[in-house]
Amino acid sequence: MAMKIRFFSDTYNSQRASHRLRGDVTCVALAAQGYDAKILTDWSELDADTLVIFLKGTRIHTIQRAQALGARTVYDLCDNKFEEKQEYVPCCLTADLVSVNSVQMGASVKAHTGRDSIVMPDPFERPRLLPKFSPGRDINLLWFGSQSSFKFLPMMEIWQRLEKEVCNYSYTMVSSSTNRVLGKFQLRQQKGSVTGINLDRVNMKEWTWELQGQLLEQCDIVLMPVQTDNPRTDTKSANRVIDSLMSGRFVITTPLASYEEFAPYTWQGDYIEGIKWAQANPDQVIDKITKGQQYTEQNYSARVLSNKFIEDILYAIKR
Repeated sequence: MAMKIRFFSDTYNSQRASHRLRGDVTCVALAAQGYDAKILTDWSELDADTLVIFLKGTRIHTIQRAQALGARTVYDLCDNKFEEKQEYVPCCLTADLVSVNSVQMGASVKAHTGRDSIVMPDPFERPRLLPKFSPGRDINLLWFGSQSSFKFLPMMEIWQRLEKEVCNYSYTMVSSSTNRVLGKFQLRQQKGSVTGINLDRVNMKEWTWELQGQLLEQCDIVLMPVQTDNPRTDTKSANRVIDSLMSGRFVITTPLASYEEFAPYTWQGDYIEGIKWAQANPDQVIDKITKGQQYTEQNYSARVLSNKFIEDILYAIKR
């Protein structure tokens, strides 16, 4: 009998990128290839011919419950939060296998638990749009990410440098709790503790998947520098880079380990220099985006990644 593949989390939420990309999108891709793959809803179907992939937000007793029913288990990790999440180590040690979103996340799992991991990068989920770069007088910049990503964004520095060195710009930032973030900076500006920024050029919006897609179509550049002095940043996947490229937009960012293979198709360095280079070289920008889309389609489709993921898991189980 072919193995049943099920995905589960105690806190399953398709609005969360980790559940959507590593659960929903991967599951659909596997089903399209003929696998019996579903989001787990009926625990009575679990048996020795079942593989359950447990995603972010899973508790240890849930993994043990599946194992008691005879299922093989995989614990999937994509956030380097071993110091914050007490369940990470016991879940890694309990599951039959561990999977991760990047080589660097695998290194962190090895360091904290001694276990090896199967690497499955995040697939792209946005449709391929035509490459576009034709900014007007103001260049339209976009940043998107989870609320926790604000911790790794040098926001004040970016705002100050944009105002001083670019001048004609708008910067839209999409995440959760954006009103609270903007309100905090408005208050600091009123008190005089923050200077050199122009919040009239910063537009913060509450994230939805649909709104992010609309804004990607409307922007000129996805501007997402990252602070690299935190151990969580270098274990991130390239999901924001690849979704931006697939949406036909130029990406300016920081050279993280998972971003390095996309260096030929993006700007990974000083972001002001990157903006000015793009403005001066629009044809080269289009060429980079086009080649980046081709590379992403060949290597980061859910079909390609999910098939290799399951093959790696089945091989490891049989060893």
